Amino acid sequence: MSQRRQRLYRRLDRAERAAIERGLDKGRSARAMARDLGRSQSSVADEVRRNRTVSRGPGKGSRVGSVPEGACARLRGWPHVCNGCNKRRYHCSMPFRCEYSAARAQLLADGELSAARRGVDRSEAEFEAIAAKIRGDLARGLSPAQISHARSPEFRAAPSTIYRWIERGYAGMSNMDLRRKVGYRPRRRAASSPTPHGPGRSFAAFSALPEGEREAACEMDTVIGRASDRQCVLTIYLRCCRAQLCLLLPERWGGGGGGGGGGGGGGGGGGGGGGGGGGGGGGGGGGGGGGGG
Repeated sequence: MSQRRQRLYRRLDRAERAAIERGLDKGRSARAMARDLGRSQSSVADEVRRNRTVSRGPGKGSRVGSVPEGACARLRGWPHVCNGCNKRRYHCSMPFRCEYSAARAQLLADGELSAARRGVDRSEAEFEAIAAKIRGDLARGLSPAQISHARSPEFRAAPSTIYRWIERGYAGMSNMDLRRKVGYRPRRRAASSPTPHGPGRSFAAFSALPEGEREAACEMDTVIGRASDRQCVLTIYLRCCRAQLCLLLPERWGGGGGGGGGGGGGGGGGGGGGGGGGGGGGGGGGGGGGGGG
């Protein structure tokens, strides 16, 4: 008898709700679906009426509280939903419609179970006494795991339970009370590396120049490939005409100084280009001098 009663009062699962949805779409009766599922007729009817959702009208997607006046007669009696209606897809002018979806019904049922277990499973006075001890231990720098182990003779609370109480702000507790969550440790900062040019030849100084001087300047830079490459490319950008020249230098080092000097003379202008030229080696150094002029 006890096993039979346990079977009768077992909660509906996802597969049974999917079978109810298919039965509603086919226009089956609650009695026929209950017989196939081994449930009572009232269980099937209550499930449909309790977990139906609004498909058209105010509160779309939410659970149906009450059927408004002037709604379809199908919603006031079985099947209580628009499933199985030949006008469900088209030609229905009713302003309010509702349907039964197994997926949404499962979410609603799971939400009810979760809400029923929400809160602290203790009396208010008992929990206040426990929370006072936890707050004192947190002030001493103890972690929830240490509190749970040290206070086990006085009360039973897992570390995850204490973390949950703190996260939800019960009894004035917060994550700021946890030492590991509010640790202060300044990070290491990389030291600024000195540049070969002074602050007057930086890009910031170039950006501070008047717009007319910046437009008349010539920007120079070098493009270097792999570390083993001997050649490099000297780029000269003429801001006044938005043109860029690329000169191939045979040597990245001092041997290509002549070619680099010619490139520098062609660009007579900006401090921004001088910085790039300085990074390119001997040829770039010559270009940097021209840019400074």
